[in-house]
Amino acid sequence: MARGSGRVGTEEPKERFDRAEFRDSKGAFTYRVRPYTFEFQGTKAPVAGSRALEYFVGSGDHARSYLFSVDGFLYEAPVTYFKNSGSWSFSPGYASNGTPYLTRPILPGCLGCHASGVQRIAGTENGYASPAFLQGGVACERCHGAGSEHIAAGAPMVNPAKLSADKRDSICEQCHLSGEIRVPKAGKDDLSFRPGERLADVLATFVRSGASQELRVTSHVENLAASACKRASGEKLWCGTCHDPHAMPEEAEKAAYYRGKCLNCHADSDCQATKASRQANGDNCIACHMPRNPPSDVEHVVFTDHSIRRRPSSSRGASAPPRAEAALAPFGGGEANTRDLGLAYAMVGLREDNKIYLERAFELLGKTVAAGGADAVALAYLAQFYRDRKDDAHALPLYEQAWSMEPPQAAVYAALGAYWLQLGNRDQAILFWNHALAMNPALLLVRVNLARALLRDGRRNEAQATLRKALEFDPAFQPARDLLNRMNSPP
Repeated sequence: MARGSGRVGTEEPKERFDRAEFRDSKGAFTYRVRPYTFEFQGTKAPVAGSRALEYFVGSGDHARSYLFSVDGFLYEAPVTYFKNSGSWSFSPGYASNGTPYLTRPILPGCLGCHASGVQRIAGTENGYASPAFLQGGVACERCHGAGSEHIAAGAPMVNPAKLSADKRDSICEQCHLSGEIRVPKAGKDDLSFRPGERLADVLATFVRSGASQELRVTSHVENLAASACKRASGEKLWCGTCHDPHAMPEEAEKAAYYRGKCLNCHADSDCQATKASRQANGDNCIACHMPRNPPSDVEHVVFTDHSIRRRPSSSRGASAPPRAEAALAPFGGGEANTRDLGLAYAMVGLREDNKIYLERAFELLGKTVAAGGADAVALAYLAQFYRDRKDDAHALPLYEQAWSMEPPQAAVYAALGAYWLQLGNRDQAILFWNHALAMNPALLLVRVNLARALLRDGRRNEAQATLRKALEFDPAFQPARDLLNRMNSPP
């Protein structure tokens, strides 16, 4: 955890660069990585560029991904280094893109699980001071609470092992429990959790009812909860039972170390394997019952399966796709309020284009608004659903209500800009679109719309600058390229 992030080039390189070139599946773009820059070149289209890699994310034990910045806003690079193969390839979720995807924002919640002292800029989605974080990796305060409060007021530092089980487990779950989706409670965000609190009071985590338990990069808590060992021991078995967060056993000592943990609950005679097979694998309980398998959400790596199966499995990463109608439910049971459940269906439904989930979200968020319990986030999602239905009479008032509340949202400003233009007020449209871009300047369609409005307003130079900025973010973004070409063509 302490090695989970940092500035590139500040330590001995863990990467190799002799296998640092690859192409997308269609052969449309070639990517090359050099210390520490990545380049992309179209094989058919005259599109090329490069980005300096500024930060790494990941210890390097399995893989490392990288971040780059544009004017202080952080984005994920499409290139990742994979230790097992000693090679470079696409970052998770990028392989299916036909062009370089350079506009995935690094949100504070993502950065917060890999770095300490995150210096987010208020009122932006992915803007950070320089440096973006004060300390690489997970520092003491992530588990023990704020040292400043201890110094100033003598407040006791949190000892996770002395907390109640739900608060103790919440400290690990803040980064190792992702579920299908996590929804911040009203008035909270992904960085609101503090050690000593219950994570469920800050973030609602949802899983699919009846779905088979996949092995994913951050499914450790879910996998452990599904194990027979956890079900039998209840609150006694937790992450700290086997893991010391302050130290790791040496590679040669791991088998004996973790076997000792197993023998705290199990007798040596419980193992039904033959003496020969036990000797063959070094009497390693983990090798049989917690094997390393490929996760379903990342290629080129293997992770330890924490579901502690009686018999080993070699295909935990693969599973049948979830049913489109499978209900979302809070992890660990319990009731979810209408607002949180509606947002969970909305977020997963939009991510997967799941029509069933989107209808459930529309219904639940409608009930939330009708009951007077909607915050700015819930209002914005419901407004988007009405807008998608071409129901501007309902969408516009919801957007306006969301705009008047905290937190500000780029999507709300972008939508209201479109409505102002539709209502014939170009100045207000330009103002709102500029507000949206101040929160996240890589909203490319907003940039194209803004450029068109500026052009109609006679502000040709500003329009051209806006389009050039769009192409700086994504040189392959055709709408911006086409409009700029038309502007530069002779009459």
